Amino acid sequence: MPSQRTDPEPARSEEEPDSGSHSGGTRGWRRLAKVVTGGATPVRSDLPSSDIERLRAPLAEPRSLVVLGCTGGAGQTVTALMIGHTLAAHRDDRVVAVDVNPGPNGLSRRVGAQAPETLTALLANADAVDEYEHMRAYAGRAGTGLEVVQTLDDPYVQTLDDRDYGQLTGLLGGFYGVTLLDPAATGVARALPVTDGLVLVAPASADAERAVSMTFEWLDGNGYATLRANSILVVNGVSKRSLQDVDAAERVARGRCRAIVRIPWDDHLGSSYTKIDVGALRPATKRAHGALGGVLVNTLAPA
Repeated sequence: MPSQRTDPEPARSEEEPDSGSHSGGTRGWRRLAKVVTGGATPVRSDLPSSDIERLRAPLAEPRSLVVLGCTGGAGQTVTALMIGHTLAAHRDDRVVAVDVNPGPNGLSRRVGAQAPETLTALLANADAVDEYEHMRAYAGRAGTGLEVVQTLDDPYVQTLDDRDYGQLTGLLGGFYGVTLLDPAATGVARALPVTDGLVLVAPASADAERAVSMTFEWLDGNGYATLRANSILVVNGVSKRSLQDVDAAERVARGRCRAIVRIPWDDHLGSSYTKIDVGALRPATKRAHGALGGVLVNTLAPA
């Protein structure tokens, strides 16, 4: 992300980029809405009612999503967490994020939701996890309602194969409406065959144009052209200084993905090794992620 910044541009989401239309995700954002989700504490939301309605749209069946960075440092893990927090805070069904990318700055380290067991233990004991109460031993719960299956520093996760990913998404689909996967580079090819949706993440930098182009080429060359065409591109860390680079990346993506969403620069999200506190985010950041979540649910909901 840029080392220097100015005040960010307003959040912008663009659906069906080839048509040049905009979702209007910033209209009416000053209105407050209280959202009551199933069994959860009412959530105070400053999202516009139109975005809240889209976030809460029912899904006909459980869905799994892969969040994939187009290049290193794009903000893949932060985006996965923010999608999870946003959906969990507004939806009635359960949402789980799975850390499949062990390391010191992984998803497990950036959420205050610890469970007694890890992903490795969940897969080893999958046959015994036949009720939600059993699942709770493997999934910590954040204040937003997002549940997290953690990995921490377990190197075994890097060896998971296609069967493991299929077993994992099948198991979690029995308890959660939405499953988010945050895979390491070595796991992407194994995760994509079992996903229902794809979120691509690019940084608001000079590298974004090349990274998006190469990612699209890789997806098309490996049989994922349909998944690419229905994907959402997130451009992270947008500021006035980076608009030229952002425009260049969007020109590559326009007409080749389902939607493009800009996320403004936020110091809180840009701090590595820091647990994300949704309440500490700027209003523009919350609005942008609300628009992203609404577009995402729209791609997964029945036509």
